[in-house]
Amino acid sequence: MADKKSDDPEPIEILDPRVEVVIRARNAITCVLLAEMLVAAIVALMSTPTTGDAAFTMELVSFSGLNATVGPTVSPAFTLNLHVENPFILQPWCSNGGEVVVSYSGVALAWCNAPAFCVRRRSASELTVLPWGWEVGLSEDLRRRLLSEWRNGTAQVSVEMMLFSPDCWTHAETCGAETLYRFKPFSLLS
Repeated sequence: MADKKSDDPEPIEILDPRVEVVIRARNAITCVLLAEMLVAAIVALMSTPTTGDAAFTMELVSFSGLNATVGPTVSPAFTLNLHVENPFILQPWCSNGGEVVVSYSGVALAWCNAPAFCVRRRSASELTVLPWGWEVGLSEDLRRRLLSEWRNGTAQVSVEMMLFSPDCWTHAETCGAETLYRFKPFSLLS
């Protein structure tokens, strides 16, 4: 037998046809499993929930009618800017609207419906809400405290917003899908 040289090619092995069938079946199963995992990943990305991940900020632009010196009732109106930031990569963030309430010391002073809206994927949007109240009664203690805080420059109102789920076209009590957002108190310094 002749000595084998290092640059001689390796001999080609001829496989048994049964082994070749097994190898082809294993490769086919691997491809099917990889395709299934890819489809599952795409479905998971596309079906991310549309609530809970957006970032909200609220800004008090202006207000009027909050004069507690003229009597036991006030008729305030507020202009608020709502800033919504959608972090989703593949889909818009939508809401079927909701409700906004402005309160002082736990007493609702003004309210309104928030409109339905959608924010495009990976972008931000701003909308204006205009809550108002008509002849809202204040207790004598609450009125005195509001006047005192107003004079001291410490009077603040709180804003809460409840958004209804985009998957439900009725009020949240009916479908049980709502999200409550509480924003930092706003100073009433003029």
